[in-house]
Amino acid sequence: MSFFLKARKVISEKRLLKTIKKKLFPYLRGLQLYFKPNNKIIKIYISKENKIDKKDLSLAQRIFKSYKQMKIDQKKKSYLYKPSSLWQSHIDNDFSFLLESYKSNDVEKFLFFLQNFGNWNNYLGVENQNLIKKFNKNLFLRKFLSEEIFGGQLELWKFFNKGSNFSELEMPMYGNQIGAKIDNNFVVIGSFVNDIYTKNLKNYFEKQDGQILEIGGGYGKFAYYLLKDLKNFTYIDIDIPETLTLASYYLSKCFPNKKNFFYGEQIFSKQIKIDYDLIFLPPWEIENLENNTFDLAINKNSLGEMQPETAKNYLKHIHRTSKYFFSMNHEYFRNHFTDGKKSLINKEYNLDGKFKELIRYPDLGHLTYENNKIDFDKNTFFYIYEKKY
Repeated sequence: MSFFLKARKVISEKRLLKTIKKKLFPYLRGLQLYFKPNNKIIKIYISKENKIDKKDLSLAQRIFKSYKQMKIDQKKKSYLYKPSSLWQSHIDNDFSFLLESYKSNDVEKFLFFLQNFGNWNNYLGVENQNLIKKFNKNLFLRKFLSEEIFGGQLELWKFFNKGSNFSELEMPMYGNQIGAKIDNNFVVIGSFVNDIYTKNLKNYFEKQDGQILEIGGGYGKFAYYLLKDLKNFTYIDIDIPETLTLASYYLSKCFPNKKNFFYGEQIFSKQIKIDYDLIFLPPWEIENLENNTFDLAINKNSLGEMQPETAKNYLKHIHRTSKYFFSMNHEYFRNHFTDGKKSLINKEYNLDGKFKELIRYPDLGHLTYENNKIDFDKNTFFYIYEKKY
């Protein structure tokens, strides 16, 4: 959205003064913090250069072959399984390097993208690297980033984890990630609440195994925190081809001893789900998942970015396949699409009352992280549902 459109929207919603104050606050608070002792626990980490390691070339070749097959098959599928106008514009602009590697059939260029998406200059919609880079360039914003954003999320995490070790927060840096190090444990901004949520979600599994379905898993950050302590699991990520390539790479690197399956290597079947641990599929394959096979389905931040009929289709399949459903999406504000349609909001996800609502709560990360204080304008809530019938 352009600056002028954003400004007009803020004015029409009578949020101009509040928005200006919110934008100025990090500078003023950073100035105040500059004259206080340094926080020696948290250190901002930004890798210096993008790089390529050809040791991953064989993995990249498998993912690249799968990606090319998805792009071919995507053209033949229903509009329900294609990106919304919002995301298609985002892909065309910000994933252009990836698209160019596809058009030129250049697997090394494709590998370069996979190995550096976490430090990419364009916002890819899966991580806050742009905010970190922006704040790191300014003396006062850097202080605010370290003390208030990362520091505030750490304090929130410590509130839920009395006596816990910071090593529980550590996540792998595959993709050339940028973020912070806490006692030399690498984290991104979302690490803290992801660890909080996934520790609770593990209570919905029997023993230490789980059958998990995620719709729109980004690059696999939430999945990593959920899966890292499960001894046995089957995880299926269903996503549009561009972001699915990121998760395919990241989670395959995080769990090198797990068997991974990429779309197109075989025809997807029940046996694939038995034989493999990590399974990466494009959207239309959700129709081939069996009824009542997953302990938990997950969707974070993408149902509200879909056309309403697309979201309803996914919700139908989530209910059909899964016992529990964790959703983190828009509570009040709708996205508007070029055809005049509007996205669904949380209260419309429980189609025909088929889910029992167990939990409804504002997302702690969105609620507090920008300015390290509660922002009542935030629009993201999380729900946990249980299937009724």
